[in-house]
Amino acid sequence: MKGIILVSHSEKISLGLKEMLEEMVDSSVVDIISAGGTGDGRLGTNAVMIYDSINTLEACEDIYIFADIGSSILSSETAMDMLDSDELRAKVTLFDAPLIEGAFIGVVQASIGASTNEILEEISLNK
Repeated sequence: MKGIILVSHSEKISLGLKEMLEEMVDSSVVDIISAGGTGDGRLGTNAVMIYDSINTLEACEDIYIFADIGSSILSSETAMDMLDSDELRAKVTLFDAPLIEGAFIGVVQASIGASTNEILEEISLNK
């Protein structure tokens, strides 16, 4: 199983994207979590929410984070730095890609068994 975390400054954007992606893939192969907004309804990001999402997906073989801009990337990096387990940290990849297009490519590729490197390559071809 692959885990996907969607990080946006807007909870509505990440929830809408999660809904769209879940319509396209088998949930027994890819688990998608929305970690958008601050957790209290405001626009922004929350490293603790992202950290909690990573820990929720701990059983996944790989965990992929797709973030929109600026502080969502910084919050994702902070969440990764907060991890105590090197083993868990090694499973996590933060993708440098547009949120919607990157997550779409990542989820579809993950659902057909692509490796992290294959997903990175596919994303780079479609930037």
